[in-house]
Amino acid sequence: MNSSEALEVFREEMNDEATPYLWSDALVFRYLDQAQKNFCRWTEGIEDSTTPAITRATVALGVDWVELDPRVLKVREVVNVSTGRPYKVHNMEDAARLGVVFNGRTGQIEAFVTGLSKHTLRAWPLPTEDTDIELRVFRLPLVSITDVGDEEFEIDEQHHMALLLWAKAMAYGKEDAETFNKSKRDDYEVRFRSYCEAAKKEQGRLRRNVGTVAYGGL
Repeated sequence: MNSSEALEVFREEMNDEATPYLWSDALVFRYLDQAQKNFCRWTEGIEDSTTPAITRATVALGVDWVELDPRVLKVREVVNVSTGRPYKVHNMEDAARLGVVFNGRTGQIEAFVTGLSKHTLRAWPLPTEDTDIELRVFRLPLVSITDVGDEEFEIDEQHHMALLLWAKAMAYGKEDAETFNKSKRDDYEVRFRSYCEAAKKEQGRLRRNVGTVAYGGL
């Protein structure tokens, strides 16, 4: 199902098939875009290690900060491109507990720390040579859903219908509109969040069983 097909389903299920529409095409596409992005945030639904603009970077000599693409939600793995060696990846709390201190010490990179600053990784210790790295990340979709129509969702097809739950929640939650209905808004939002929670658990189970999930989601 692409974005235009999702729009048709939305209008049918919301009894909004006659013009003038209660919700414009542009507004529904915006809701669908929000839905796909929230699905990725709440489920880690897109895993990627093959998109160069997202997953390749160079740590420069004497520079320990690495800027990440803003679509990256979480770094799962960092590997040295030349040697294939994986690095340890710590969050701030674990890094502090393990004694990772950024005090100017130099040497070959031993680990990377996430969460110190938005959209960045920090190498430890301070690198003494340029190092090419490859990342495995969870990320947002590469392309937003716009009012152009006929755009493909990047998450797996089995989750497309769930995106309509969020779109309906936002539609009923549009304030100062005749269609505003807090009860329906809350109901659809709870159902979408519950779906995402279940999808994340299932994705975690599959990763434990097979090691990783194919690019695109469950």
